Amino acid sequence: MGQDQSSAVRVLCVTTKGDVEIVVQPDWSPVGAARFLQLVDDGFYKDIPLFRCVDNFLCQFGAPLRRNDARSYSPIRDDLRMPALRNFRRGYMSFAGNGPNSRSTHMFITLGDNIEALGTMPWETPFGFVTADSMQKTVSRFTTSYGDIAPWGAGPDPQRIEAADGAAYLKSNFPLLDYITSCSRR
Repeated sequence: MGQDQSSAVRVLCVTTKGDVEIVVQPDWSPVGAARFLQLVDDGFYKDIPLFRCVDNFLCQFGAPLRRNDARSYSPIRDDLRMPALRNFRRGYMSFAGNGPNSRSTHMFITLGDNIEALGTMPWETPFGFVTADSMQKTVSRFTTSYGDIAPWGAGPDPQRIEAADGAAYLKSNFPLLDYITSCSRR
């Protein structure tokens, strides 16, 4: 990606389609990078569905299935926006949100370049990127056939994913969905 990687932290996520190598750039989004690494270190990424994968747009994840050992995470404040990172590139990772200071566990990988709808909200600041090799070998194979979430498509409902019967809801209605099975620092 051509950026200075002196403070970069590498993370490896195992998915149902293969490994995904992520380069976290704390200088880009210090608060977002710290939360992502906290989630990695806490073991949050255990059977996390990639529930909103839309070709040439994004692949969203972070809606946890109910587990006995699950933690709850309070929202974090937004990072300052860096104009040089406004035009999201393919592979950039950012938190998803629904208002200022609403970032918690939902995030996305950009599946296209310079998507006008991304990077316009204060919570959309990239904190890192998926390596080109992982984009080609793994991310490009994630299931996109379900399309976007309602009301823009027929994909899974994020609130149903987090409900008590979320795992059963996904297995019966979206059996081809991909999952992150684990993540760890390299």
